[in-house]
This record gives sequence, C-alpha cells and structure tokens, in this order.
Amino acid sequence: MGARCRGAGGRLSGWLSGWLAAGLAMVLLVACGGGGGGDVAGVGTGGTGTVSSVVTMGPISGFGSVIVAGVRYDDSRAVVTDEDGRVRSRADLKLGMVTTIRGSADFVAGNGVAESIRFGSEIVGPVGGIDLAAGHFTVLGATVSVKPTTVFDERLAGLAALRPGDVVEVYGGFNAAAGAYTATRIELRTQASPYKLRGAVTALDVVQRRFSLGGVRIDYDAVPGGERAVLADGVVVQAFAARLPAGGVWRVDGVVPAQRAVLTGGESKLEGSISSLSSQTAFVVDGVQVDAGAARIAGVLAMGRRVEVEGYARDGVLVAREVETHDEDASDDEAFDLSGVMDEFDPASQRFRLRGLWINASGPVIFEQGSRSDLANGRHVEVKGRFDSSSGTIIAARIEFEH
Repeated sequence: MGARCRGAGGRLSGWLSGWLAAGLAMVLLVACGGGGGGDVAGVGTGGTGTVSSVVTMGPISGFGSVIVAGVRYDDSRAVVTDEDGRVRSRADLKLGMVTTIRGSADFVAGNGVAESIRFGSEIVGPVGGIDLAAGHFTVLGATVSVKPTTVFDERLAGLAALRPGDVVEVYGGFNAAAGAYTATRIELRTQASPYKLRGAVTALDVVQRRFSLGGVRIDYDAVPGGERAVLADGVVVQAFAARLPAGGVWRVDGVVPAQRAVLTGGESKLEGSISSLSSQTAFVVDGVQVDAGAARIAGVLAMGRRVEVEGYARDGVLVAREVETHDEDASDDEAFDLSGVMDEFDPASQRFRLRGLWINASGPVIFEQGSRSDLANGRHVEVKGRFDSSSGTIIAARIEFEH
C-alpha cells in the first residue's frame, strides 16, 4: 500500500449549524496518491486493507457497532456530536439518524473504527396536514414521505399516531423527483425554537430575496447580510425562524451552511438520493458532486433514486468506483441489524430487548448457530429484521447466536 498522508479537516447560539465547520474535521486525507486519482489498495478495489482516514455518510441501519452505508464501525471510543457541535452520548444515536462518521475502515470487509460521529436532521417543526392513504404529512409547508424503512421513536406508533400541531424532528433527505423529504427517522419534540429546514437552495432570486428549499418558498429579507453571502443555487443550507410560514412563504431569521461532508481528498462512502443529474456519470448526492465516469454502476441512475457511492475525493468531487442504486419504496425484511445481549425475554410472546429496542421473534425466523429454544436472557445474538411502526418493534427475520 502506498504512503498515506493524514489531514483534519454565533449569532445562532445553540442553533448554529456545525456541519460546515465539522466538514473540515471530516475531511478525507488518506493516501496522497488516492486523493490525486491513484488507487488505494483495499478500498473498493477488490483487495483488502484498512485506510487510516475515511468518511461515511448516511442513516444508521444497525447497532452492536454503528452501521452506516453497509460499514460496521466500532464506536466505543468515538466522540459523538450533534449538528450544533455539542458533545453527546453514544446512547443518543438512534436507528434512522443521518450521520457523518470519520475514522478508519476497510470498505471491502465492511468494518472500521469511528473516531467521530456527527448526527443531524432535516426538519424541526409542527405537523400540518396528514394523508394516511398517501403515507405523508407536512411540516413547515414541506412534504414528508414515510417509507417501509422509516423508524418512529417509541412515543409514536407510526404515522397514524401523529396529530396536527405535534412538533417533530425529521431525519432523512430530500427526494427532488418526488418533491418530498424521505423520512428515515421521526421523533416527537417537546419544545423547539426556532424551527428549521435543511436542503439545497433552488430558484434563488436576489432581487426579491427569496429562494426555494425542499419545495418551500423562503423569504430571507430579514437575514443579516453576512449570512446571505452563502446563498447560491445548489448550496446546502439550514434556514430557521421562530415563526411559521404564512401565505405559502416562510420568512426566516437566519441561513447557515449545512453541508455534511466537505471532501478535499481521500476515501468516502455516501448513501443518499440523487438531487441533481447531469448525465449517467455525473450527479449530486446531498451537495456532494459525484463523477461516476469510471465507476461500476449497478442499476439505472435517475433523479431521486437512492444510491450508495464509494470512491475517493479529488478537488472536492467524489470520484466513484462503485455506485449501487436502491428503491426507497421497497420493503426489506433485514433492513436493520442489531447485535447485543438479550434482556427482558418473554417466552410466551417471544419478545426481548436488545440495545434498548424491542425485538419480536414470534414469527418465522431463520436461526443460525442455535435454535428458538436457545433464546434466553444473557445470550449474545445478532438480529436482522424490519421495523414495525405500529408496535415500535423490530420484527426478526434472522437471529444468529454469537458464542
């Protein structure tokens, strides 16, 4: 493996987004050759080996170690922060939260060690209209779509439990083709001020001082001049205000940069939806420019299509080696992966706790290294399953006993 170089990457008080500043800490400077277009053995090449500084971005799909974009990160020594830069606990990490992880990893083996984990959401605000049949609701005028893999916190038994006026925090990303945010996690908030909306700027009008964000028309006339300088079409920002939209326009008090990953060199793996598509080899995922000209592409690329991209950064662009597409409307019986020690096992209901989550093993389950009769408190198991929003449980599809 070639020589490697390492790099590191107010007014808003508690709501100043830390994503841009954190981007410098999340910068990927791995192999001098990798950043310049050379290959780094072991990552996306079919070889094996750990790269000493990588970034992975996407929603959390499992615990035991934190799993993001198919990579299992040991988080035992990771510094966890929220989007405002506040230090948080590992216990604050939840399924479906969107994170940016910096550390070391072997993408081929699918494991790594996290040095830092930063999480953040797309929307905070009160629920407006709810359409149960269509599977979506509105917040601050933005449409939020609920998918089979959307996780609800323990206080919500699915979309049907939401009520107009409930203040929620929505994790996920904006699907430009659908004109709606795809929720990966939805939580109730007891209080939230100001409200916020994150997304890529479109239709910027510097004369009228307006732009669109996630389908919501934003009036930024009250935003201080220094903050307006960040605005440009395609730039990812967070807008905030204590007031609600009126007349189809949201007059905001502030706008801050909200790019989750700032790439200047090194290895990266991102999961998100395509927000802009220039061609089948050039597109944007969550503000990150992707060059897939030399990539192996599994599936057809399209606006709004969910993708997993692996490659290296060069001049701020993610040069992809592999691009894999996914259908966000599809169900996956093994979408979530949890490892830990069983607790509160009830033989009658076949339910137990694992890492604080309820697991339901009463249905058809594939058992490995054991059988149903081996289920007991204290047993260390790995569970793969799907989230059932109505019961707030993981419906187990596969359970492996770990010895």
